[in-house]
Amino acid sequence: MFPWLSAFPGFQALGGVTPRILAAAVIAFVSMLVVMPPLIRWLRAKKLGESGAKNDGAAVVDAMREGKKGTPTMGGLGLVSCIVLATLLCCDLTEARPWLLLAGLVGFAVLGFYDDRVKIFKGAQGISSTAKLIAQIALALACGYGLWAVGQHDALTLLPANVPAGFPDTFYKKPLGDEEYIVRLAVDQLSFPMVSVEHAIALGWLLVPWVAFVTISCANGVNFTDGMDGLAGGTVLIAALAFMVIAYLVSRVDTADHLQSLYVSGGQEIAVFCAAIAGACLGFLWFNAAPAAVFMGDTGSQALGAALGLVAVATKQELLILLVGAIFVAEAGSVLVQKLVFKATKHRPGGGYRVFRCAPLHHHFQYMGWPESKIVVRFWIIAACCALLALATLRLR
Repeated sequence: MFPWLSAFPGFQALGGVTPRILAAAVIAFVSMLVVMPPLIRWLRAKKLGESGAKNDGAAVVDAMREGKKGTPTMGGLGLVSCIVLATLLCCDLTEARPWLLLAGLVGFAVLGFYDDRVKIFKGAQGISSTAKLIAQIALALACGYGLWAVGQHDALTLLPANVPAGFPDTFYKKPLGDEEYIVRLAVDQLSFPMVSVEHAIALGWLLVPWVAFVTISCANGVNFTDGMDGLAGGTVLIAALAFMVIAYLVSRVDTADHLQSLYVSGGQEIAVFCAAIAGACLGFLWFNAAPAAVFMGDTGSQALGAALGLVAVATKQELLILLVGAIFVAEAGSVLVQKLVFKATKHRPGGGYRVFRCAPLHHHFQYMGWPESKIVVRFWIIAACCALLALATLRLR
């Protein structure tokens, strides 16, 4: 179960990847059941709850928010804490990637926590969008540099003595059992779904801003999705499970060779991290299912979104986030389209044109008369179908 237990006689099997993945999910889930009740009571005592209607013209949404006024927010504190606990207990901490993923998770959680506090005590809009974006860019660039440095370290330590004859110097030869596999080592490349690994593009130092872009996009996508009971928690759970499978597959030379994907050394620790996210989200749904006893707030949504973005880049399957996180893409896209079209048409006689009745997208369906529970469950179904489709594309190379 724990990697350090494998050092003791009779416990070697517990250091395997599968026991650690299961343990991370169970520990995160159980610890959520233990941590959340006292955390909810503390949030209530400190009056850290939803502020209610924003009075920004969205009458249906304001009515929903008013009905949930006072419900504790910042439940992301419990989410992040339990993910960190499970990761530290179950990951091989000699690997650099778990530390980078935890740094991104905690960094964006701190930013989200500050934003939540400003919303509660100083105004419903929170900190300015410019200040938030600058902080997100700084955090994401730091994580991007870390992933670039890890890739360079892998190239320097793994490739020199293991490049197969007749292959480019990015290919890596490694025996597994009685077989010898030749795979392309993940360093700084960008790979494409349904395209052979041979056509992956080496980004070099451009990997750093690319990581920042993916991370910030995912953080804001999950943040936009967090608007209904169970919506963000359920969709993140599904995405985390999908990337858990992906991370495990690309961490083995045999499956990476079979799938024609980049081989990610140490990718099994990313799978353990994803299992911790999934377990924590499942535990959070215990309290966040309608009617919600607590909301994750920006503390949780920004942290989980950033973590998913970093996982996607670390596994070299970042373009699959368009499928795995299709709900997040749709939610963020609806906000962007709504703003751009409204600004472009605001001088017309009838005022700006709105593509959606309300954005993000889940509020559009709310204006169409769909009950909140139906919207959430249907979004979960779509997310699950898209995640399965993303996993299916791994073999189509």
